[in-house]
Amino acid sequence: MNQCLIHEPNQSWPASLGCEFHQTSTGSTALAKVRHSGPLRVQKLFHDQDLAHCYVLHPPGGMVSGDDLDCRFHLHPNARVLITTPASGKLYRSRSNGSLQTMTTTIEVDDSGMCAYLPQDTIVFDGANGVLETKVFLSSSASYFGWEHTILGRPAGALPFTVGHLSQSLTIYRDRQLLYRDRLRIDAEVLRSETGLGGMTSLASGLLILPVGAQQSDELVASCRLSLGDLQGISGVTAIRDGLISIRLLSSRAEDTRTALEQLWSAVGEFLMARKVETPRIWRT
Repeated sequence: MNQCLIHEPNQSWPASLGCEFHQTSTGSTALAKVRHSGPLRVQKLFHDQDLAHCYVLHPPGGMVSGDDLDCRFHLHPNARVLITTPASGKLYRSRSNGSLQTMTTTIEVDDSGMCAYLPQDTIVFDGANGVLETKVFLSSSASYFGWEHTILGRPAGALPFTVGHLSQSLTIYRDRQLLYRDRLRIDAEVLRSETGLGGMTSLASGLLILPVGAQQSDELVASCRLSLGDLQGISGVTAIRDGLISIRLLSSRAEDTRTALEQLWSAVGEFLMARKVETPRIWRT
């Protein structure tokens, strides 16, 4: 008797990327080690003087149900790296079984290192089921600046976010002790609610951490607020404590948020690098 064998395609596409950065004898930062599996890659570094720009590539361009991305970055002493992406990330509609799209990012910054984790926006399609988790481990003399920019639905295409959810978490450790934890869960009700996002579909959250003993929080808060002054939306900059600054942006147009974030990097980057900094060229393509 003949048998018909039906092949069930793989319902997930896991991928991982690990990068280690070292300061060279000339003071620049080099990508010393890289390992990857699945559809995650990193381009050759670009450099803004002693600051390396690292572009993380996810060739599929978006995540579907069952996808699981794991990115790990280790900055050895004195390394300085800006990590970003070449385009918007996307969380597509989940399958009917509600399986998740997950991405975990782990960043470790050793003594006197500086990491700017500034991915471009993530577009959450209607019906997506996303979980984005970031963990950062800092030494007492390290500094960090990171953001997440989320766009809910595709307003320009009249395709609103009406069902699904996105869970985001950020956990910061300093010398392996918990320093900061932030959790956010967004669904269509939160998006619409006046006590939630008030219908505004472009949300960004940033966090700036200075080395232990830094006393410039008031100066930095003022500089960040000034850089966000032209945003057509709502913004807030708060020093939770010395050297720990929270930044929030909310608007109805993703383009406005992108522009505000670029201006924010110019202000923060100038402080962290003690000089003018360049905008990653990939943001212009």
